[in-house]
Amino acid sequence: MKTTIPSFFFLFLQKNMLSTGDVQGFLRRLETLLRVIKYPGYVDYNGLSTGDASAFLPILSFTLISFSPPLAEQLTVTGLELTCKTDLRFTDTLYKVLRDVFNYKPILTKQQFLQRGFSQRKISVMCDVINLVLQKHNQLMKSPEVEERLSALEAQIKSHPGLHRLSILEKRIEELESQRNTDKNEKQVITISRESWENLMSRVLLLETKLELSNTQFKAPALCPSSASSSSSGSMSGSSKEDLMDRVERITDMLRSTSCLLKNTESATTPCK
Repeated sequence: MKTTIPSFFFLFLQKNMLSTGDVQGFLRRLETLLRVIKYPGYVDYNGLSTGDASAFLPILSFTLISFSPPLAEQLTVTGLELTCKTDLRFTDTLYKVLRDVFNYKPILTKQQFLQRGFSQRKISVMCDVINLVLQKHNQLMKSPEVEERLSALEAQIKSHPGLHRLSILEKRIEELESQRNTDKNEKQVITISRESWENLMSRVLLLETKLELSNTQFKAPALCPSSASSSSSGSMSGSSKEDLMDRVERITDMLRSTSCLLKNTESATTPCK
């Protein structure tokens, strides 16, 4: 006895049992187009693979409403508004747009599009819609009327005083930020000339020597009476005399070098008369 398989069963298989490789190929094609239009939303690849309409509608809505403002304005003027609609009404308007604006007839009916399944055909239709919108967008952008309106809008934005003040403020903030980073990276260093440094060291040494000589003079009366100053000086050891003579010679040399340095500095800073 032969068993007859109903014809509708083959239709069911055709609708639901698709090749995984074919679906993945269409998904890769769709992914490329989504990068072209810079789709910012979440892509439900699992829903796309199973033909869930809720995974297709957000992408179609962005493509027809948000991607191309000139196209969205044209659809609004012609009475084909796509915003603030239920899934059923959005799909109904979508098919009108494809028929009246793009002269495109989908391979699925509206009822089939809203049903689960037909994933490969739905992905194919959505890829066609994105390509049609891209072509229409390029045509509208090349239109003289659109270019004129865009130029007027850019000029209006540039002439707005608030925008100019905002640009100045942003530039000032960037300068302050750069200056702050520079101050963090650079250390504070004080530099002086070599001559000034040597002059300073000579004066310090001169003051130290003068202080030592003063201390020696103050100690001498304490050790010897004032009446016997001549005898005490005569009894000074030879080593102390030599040390004192060395100090005197050093002081003399420092005075000469300091005097020469001061003369050179004064001659360099005095303006010519």
